[in-house]
Amino acid sequence: MAEKSNVKKLRVYELAKELNLSSEALLKVLEEMTISVKSHMSSLTPEDEAKVRNRFDREKEAARTKTVRKKRKKKKRRPKPRITAEAVKTVKDTLARIDSGAGRSRQKKRKKYREEKVEKLQEITRDGDSSFIRITEYTSPSELSELMEISLSKVIGKFMELGVMATANQRLDVETVSLVAHEFNFEVEVVESYGARELEKRRISTGGSELARFPIITVMGHVDHGKTALLDRIRQTNIIATESGGITQHIGAYISKFGNGKKITFIDTPGHEAFTAMRTRGARVTDIVILVVAADSRVMPQTQEAIDHARAAKVPIIVAITKIDLPTANSDFIKKDLASHNILIEEWGGDILCSEVSSITGENIDDLLDKLLMQAEMLELTAYPDRPARGTVLEGEVDPRRGTVVNVIIQDGTLRVEDDFVAGRCRGRVRAMYDENDNEIEEAGPGTPVQILGCTDVPDAGEPIVAVSSEHEAKRISRRRQIVQRERELHAGKMISLEDFWQKSIEHEGIMNLVIKADVQGTAEAIVDTLTKLGNEEVSVNIIRSGAGGISSNDVNLAAASNAIIIGFRVRPDVRAREEAAARDVEIAIFSVIHQVEETINKALSGLLKPEEKEEFLGSAEVRDLFRVPKIGTIAGSYVISGLIRRNARIRLVRNGIDIWSGTVSSLKRFKEDKKEVKSGFECGIGLSGYNDIKLGDVIESFEIISIARQL
Repeated sequence: MAEKSNVKKLRVYELAKELNLSSEALLKVLEEMTISVKSHMSSLTPEDEAKVRNRFDREKEAARTKTVRKKRKKKKRRPKPRITAEAVKTVKDTLARIDSGAGRSRQKKRKKYREEKVEKLQEITRDGDSSFIRITEYTSPSELSELMEISLSKVIGKFMELGVMATANQRLDVETVSLVAHEFNFEVEVVESYGARELEKRRISTGGSELARFPIITVMGHVDHGKTALLDRIRQTNIIATESGGITQHIGAYISKFGNGKKITFIDTPGHEAFTAMRTRGARVTDIVILVVAADSRVMPQTQEAIDHARAAKVPIIVAITKIDLPTANSDFIKKDLASHNILIEEWGGDILCSEVSSITGENIDDLLDKLLMQAEMLELTAYPDRPARGTVLEGEVDPRRGTVVNVIIQDGTLRVEDDFVAGRCRGRVRAMYDENDNEIEEAGPGTPVQILGCTDVPDAGEPIVAVSSEHEAKRISRRRQIVQRERELHAGKMISLEDFWQKSIEHEGIMNLVIKADVQGTAEAIVDTLTKLGNEEVSVNIIRSGAGGISSNDVNLAAASNAIIIGFRVRPDVRAREEAAARDVEIAIFSVIHQVEETINKALSGLLKPEEKEEFLGSAEVRDLFRVPKIGTIAGSYVISGLIRRNARIRLVRNGIDIWSGTVSSLKRFKEDKKEVKSGFECGIGLSGYNDIKLGDVIESFEIISIARQL
């Protein structure tokens, strides 16, 4: 009997790593070579491995030969001289010295010559790198002048040419500022956060050694499915005992160390529906998501939300089926239920790793950890510990004893005590740092969760935190970001709507994000199938999530985070969801016929959807007397019974419950005085434009026609 081969078979991801390829790229190559594999975790036979290596060796040799031929043919070209900003400055100084000796009679001519000369040199300069500038929202003309190195008078003059009367320090919208910059032949990039790119460039310029870092794992799932119990088992601690009712009430981050010297940072996100937004924060900073599903349950609404958040963040998922020690456990049912939600595990031919574990007995916990470390190895996570720190804010609060306390995870570099930093709009200096066990530490490296003291204010969760070189720099960046935030609040705009999608898609990527809720799951799936077929190369539909049931505040939170529109089919938002949607400008469109959904979305994608005209009732008045006025007509002596009668609004005359005339008010008086409006409980005289057939007992209704996005 032949002996079994002891040759270790390489997995797909391991060979991809050796060939300096992504796993997805290698899978495509294997498919072209008709080598059958299921996923990146599949093993390759020695023969298949040799075939792949030979193919890549041949391709490398062909590429090398082609490069040599190109080099032989290529002729050397003399570099074009480029006049830099320093050269412009030198010309300015030289001309200024010449002008200092000129008489008054020649100053105007020399000034004109000087400006023309400098402007010409600046135009040459803009052919190089300086033709590209970065601006934030609400940049002022003086700041734009400094960025372009063009005199403030010329910049303001250009604003005036475009019909914008702006002062030097007036904050203007991005579109207006970009338009003026383009007039001076500058390309513009709008940056989300002031100083972010400059800080990152400076951080990278410090160099340092690139080292492997341990992964940051987020645990997600439905309430009471065993997320914290799983962490409890991994860490051999008793976190659950510290939580109210055994349910996690805040984001906690913990480092777990293993016998082989490896570490993993875990983020335990709350599973209760009240903390959907907190789960979103966790997905932003994580490398891998553990999706926890109890073996005695099924995929619940919060489980689906966790899947949606992980996918939106483009984070790999590893499934942990918990509570397998229970007699009612049914892992196969859970795997089938996951498959119906497009989570196909490796065992079923997919590419998602899965472990069946018990937090009580510890069964298969080691298997889960091995898969976590294997997935992390595939991601090739690295960091530069020698650089200034960069991380993300998880939570912030004001402690009565210690002041502002901020929970952060350091993702790159090292944060040390006495470091100055900016966190979103806030700034500070690290006065003290504590780890998850409340032990005071002096520094925190990549992957480390830490509490810091010394922030001037409480930053928003999800804000980046970056160490800076000095307190002065921290103040400058913080002050500018606060200005931008104040301007945003003053000019708070609405999120994308069905009505304005086409116009916005011209300026941005033409993808309409949707959250679909229907009365039954089958209808939701039918709507998803219908809508995903719409669109073209320029515009398309992306379903963030879909499901059955009423529209909740969780749906609104997800829509707000994803800049999405909520489509409801025979369902309504609850009171809390309606309030959240109004506060966050999330559009909710309700339908009762499927073809209306398709028609509306298709029109929005095509730019054909017009705003719906809706009548807004203002008030009504009862006609109690009639006055005949020569050359004017009949005046209705009326008593306002509800709301108000407004002179510039539209008017409807109602008799015995039937509309008999609609038009406008020609006059509205009270005691011979003209009034703009008369409120409930007061008498007035109302004249109707071009209509005199008014009778006692008629009701005059005042209303306005307003345009709104379709939400019926």
